[in-house]
Amino acid sequence: MKLTKIQQIIAGVVIVVLTIVVSQMVILKSDRGRIQSTQVKIDELKSNISIAQRIQKAAAELEDEMTHLRAQLDRLKKILPDIINQPKFLADMKRYANENGIEIIALTNTRPVATDAIVEHPFGFQARGNYHDLGAFFAQLTNYQRIINVKGLNLERQPLSKDYSVKTWFMLSIFTYREPSREELLQEVEEARDAIKGVGKKGAKRGRKR
Repeated sequence: MKLTKIQQIIAGVVIVVLTIVVSQMVILKSDRGRIQSTQVKIDELKSNISIAQRIQKAAAELEDEMTHLRAQLDRLKKILPDIINQPKFLADMKRYANENGIEIIALTNTRPVATDAIVEHPFGFQARGNYHDLGAFFAQLTNYQRIINVKGLNLERQPLSKDYSVKTWFMLSIFTYREPSREELLQEVEEARDAIKGVGKKGAKRGRKR
């Protein structure tokens, strides 16, 4: 069937309109794909920024903690010398005992105990005297220039003795500071780095879930 001129014009217009519509649909589909791809990249960038912020915060907190620990270490070194000076300590304890009427019967040197940067040096004492004298002796220890820990105190009454009323066993410990080795310092640095990386990994997991 032969189309009239008007029908040909209408058919041409319809074809042009359809072509434009199809082209716009293809263009819109392509734009939606680009928009979605861009949105994914934006979300990924936001997640990475969030992870970086968490790592930065953890690093700042670690730096603050290190500053605090350095200040604590400086104070610790003032009250915990790095040498024990055992002869002076034992001589001071014997002098304190004599000043308070306490007789030291026996003294034993126990093996030191190390915990991190602090080493405990315990000494076992066996002594005898009177209750009041023992109280004065232990009170005097509180003013000693070094930290002294008293533990394992045992008392035994001596009713048959005229010279003393009690026999006692106790442990006196003094402490020294042990400077960490290079290997220990490197290990602490690695542990701090691993802690920061752990924060980043946790943040990355949360970002992927979003």
